[in-house]
Amino acid sequence: MDESLSSSVSCVQPALAAVAKLTAREMLPSFALPDPAGVLRGPHDYKQRDHLLLLIVRSVELPSPRLFLKQFAEAEPVLREEHCSLLAISPDHLARNAEAQASLQLPFPLLADPTGKVIARLTQWEATQRALNPSLLLADRYGELYQQWVSTDEQALPPLSELLSCLRYLNRLCCP
Repeated sequence: MDESLSSSVSCVQPALAAVAKLTAREMLPSFALPDPAGVLRGPHDYKQRDHLLLLIVRSVELPSPRLFLKQFAEAEPVLREEHCSLLAISPDHLARNAEAQASLQLPFPLLADPTGKVIARLTQWEATQRALNPSLLLADRYGELYQQWVSTDEQALPPLSELLSCLRYLNRLCCP
């Protein structure tokens, strides 16, 4: 991968502390963002069927978010067994996301939010610097937020084992 970054990518972290923007039991905000094929996708596509794990990453041009997405691509079959679908969101444009979707062989949609309007509703976002705090949001099959994790780096977010424990708990509460 080319380690040089375009001028559109910011490595600056938001000045805000890495704290959850949404609270548990809050309904996940509705949104529709384009995937690399231009198809609009959002939480409504999974409601009443699967739990939903949203992965919000800084930029698909940075090594840490790429590694993070690749790890979830490899873990996707295990998450699917727990009745969980994944959606990833980046502030990059469709073309960059399309390249990342193909090169990382992501089995889940990578949605583009270049304006940051949806990202700002889900995690800390500084529009002027195009900077965000990476976040994981886990919602149950009814769209209720179970937990949100926020960090300054994707690799500092919780491990797969913790997410699987949460999913197994949700599956005990509301049988698939």
